Amino acid sequence: MTTKVSAPPGHSLLGYSLVELVIVIACACLLLALAVPNFERLRRQWSLWGAARLLEASLQWGRMHAISGNTSLKLAVDEDGRRFYWQDPQSGEPYANSIRYLPGRIRIVGCPRTPLRFHAKGNAAPAGTYILQGEAGLYRVVVNPAGRIRVE
Repeated sequence: MTTKVSAPPGHSLLGYSLVELVIVIACACLLLALAVPNFERLRRQWSLWGAARLLEASLQWGRMHAISGNTSLKLAVDEDGRRFYWQDPQSGEPYANSIRYLPGRIRIVGCPRTPLRFHAKGNAAPAGTYILQGEAGLYRVVVNPAGRIRVE
């Protein structure tokens, strides 16, 4: 036995009404309008975090290069804090492919007075803290005298 379902008078069982679709679209637009500012804040935070990790990775590379090459390396930071690179301590020549640019409005606003230098045994002199600042806050990349690197 089959039962037949019938729609109330003036309604169809074929789909949604125009009013229902407008309500769903209005709710979706409202949720999107509330979420967009949070995505922009999150993007800024990720960009700053990525810049801190970029500096950390470059410091790790410099330390390992100094150890494996049994030599010293010096990290130079531009005056505006947007660019940093490794250079030979004697000649001052930058190493090929070591120039790094920080994204957006992120800057290195604090660093040791004399450029950081990694020596052949992996130790750092002078030890110090690099402060990266952006619209979302700041991160500190700390290098201790033993050459260990951490991000705070």
